[in-house]
Amino acid sequence: MEETSTAVLVVPGSVTTSKVEQFREVVAARMQRSTPMRLVDYVPVYATTHEIDVETARQYRMTAKKLEEWAGAHVHLHDLTELFVSAFLRDYSQVVKPGTVRSKRTQLMALWRSAADEYLCEPPTRRVRSAKVPWVSREAWTIEEVRKLVRAASWLQRRTKEGIPRSEWFDLAIRVAWDTGLRWGDMIRLRRENIIGNLVVVGQSKTRRPQCGRLSLSTLIALEESLARHPRHFVTPWGRSHETFTNQVRRLVGKAGIRPGTWKWLRRGGATDVEIQRPGQGMAARHLGHAPGSKIAEINYLDHNQIAANVPVVSPRELG
Repeated sequence: MEETSTAVLVVPGSVTTSKVEQFREVVAARMQRSTPMRLVDYVPVYATTHEIDVETARQYRMTAKKLEEWAGAHVHLHDLTELFVSAFLRDYSQVVKPGTVRSKRTQLMALWRSAADEYLCEPPTRRVRSAKVPWVSREAWTIEEVRKLVRAASWLQRRTKEGIPRSEWFDLAIRVAWDTGLRWGDMIRLRRENIIGNLVVVGQSKTRRPQCGRLSLSTLIALEESLARHPRHFVTPWGRSHETFTNQVRRLVGKAGIRPGTWKWLRRGGATDVEIQRPGQGMAARHLGHAPGSKIAEINYLDHNQIAANVPVVSPRELG
């Protein structure tokens, strides 16, 4: 009867017969051969091996730089430990909102685990401080406020980097964002061929799910007039940084005299307006491109104060 042989990994200098120890030595040897790399310098590597866009990669780099600012020194991959990252998240939570802390935690853990997969550092093996986000009713602009925003856009001067008058660009962008519920990144990549009649069908860059929307008549008219004056492939192209866009939105909101808010308030506002018209039917989630049955819209997007003020409710009978 022939004996079956099992291949044994041979590691130079190894005297152990444990396969676990043998592979540990392989990993250790590979790490020793690796040149220490800063976390911020690993971001381009991560962006190459993972499907993230340029803007997302930039956010990851900003997170790595923020960690170095807190540490007061360069942070290398081998510096990452559970206590180190937890201490950063603890201190960071004192100056920013919980949602921002959770976002930074997610990015740091993604970079850390990816680097560990490449034997560039030890993987996280213990608990890292969590970043719980308490539920609060989201704020969103009402349709009246968005109309004021559109009017304020007509007062804008100068042109975008692509040569489109800013008054025209923001007027169209506000309308498209309100009608479709597209995220900012998907909106600036929206092509003319993604619009058939009044239908908009695109693949979401964040979820890879299709998102379907409809443009109102006034938006279609504004779009066709803009394309006739400034032919282009993208509906609302933006060639500058996201920070520049955010600053311009802030100034536009001030001109409009409405509640201070971010571009996300448009996406939330459109979904909230849909929910007010068709309450409890899941249409807001569909407007946002969420998966069927998802509760994300209800929890994280809808302005329940607006809904409570506009949707009739049945209350328990008075006790007397």
